Amino acid sequence: MIGAGRLLAAAIFLCCGPGLAGAQMAGTADGDMVAKGKYLAQAGDCVACHTSPGGKLFGGGRAMPTPFGTLFTSNITPDPDTGIGKWTADQFYSMMHTGMMPDGGLLYPAMPFASYTKVTRQDSDAIFAFLRSVPPVSQKNRPHDLKFPYNNRSLIIGWRTLFFTEGEYKPDATKSAEWNRGAYLVQGLGHCGMCHTAINALGGSSESQAFEGGLIPMQNWYAPSLTSNKEGGLGDWSIEDISDLLRTGVSQRGAVYGPMAEVTYNSLQYLTEADTRAMAV
Repeated sequence: MIGAGRLLAAAIFLCCGPGLAGAQMAGTADGDMVAKGKYLAQAGDCVACHTSPGGKLFGGGRAMPTPFGTLFTSNITPDPDTGIGKWTADQFYSMMHTGMMPDGGLLYPAMPFASYTKVTRQDSDAIFAFLRSVPPVSQKNRPHDLKFPYNNRSLIIGWRTLFFTEGEYKPDATKSAEWNRGAYLVQGLGHCGMCHTAINALGGSSESQAFEGGLIPMQNWYAPSLTSNKEGGLGDWSIEDISDLLRTGVSQRGAVYGPMAEVTYNSLQYLTEADTRAMAV
């Protein structure tokens, strides 16, 4: 039996021709991509850095104090003069994947491109579509205020050689689809290792110490271990307790506070239960 929706679609096609029907279908597809991009941008907690307190959404200008000086986040709205309005999807993906600007400039690793390189092209395109949909903000990017010699961007080449491995996430065929989804979110968009892995004097981290916990220099805060260690990590937590803590900020094992409370507020509360469970797994 043909549903009313299909009859209506057929009537539109026959009456108005393929142009209008095609436009409506394209609009729906675009809307779906924007919605997906919004979800992924929330998973990546983009708003936390690219929106200054009291400022306009994604307008940038937030100060990021570091041991090397102060960085100021960029405007990622579609404003053509001060934002990313003239960027293409290819350029946006290249920035996410390689940590390089369209003009060839190297990004400082406060932008977690070492994690975002794992994001797939499809997901990158969705995030770009969402950012293109937000209101443009005319606000010039503020120059960084870094100490010598860290104000020399060429030094980033050395950092990249030591700590950056370019490449999209590759699923582990020996693991379940849920495990791989969780690994993709934790290692990629979630960039959990940025806080939960110790940072050395060069501003990098060792894979051998991944998720073992560490001090967050910018916030003078200690991020605890996320490993399966039963004493200092999550080894005796249930999957449900971890998932609940991520999504709601509260579980039978405790509650989030400090910087992690901000992550839950800005990002994790918007994720589906299936995704926070996958991250827990």
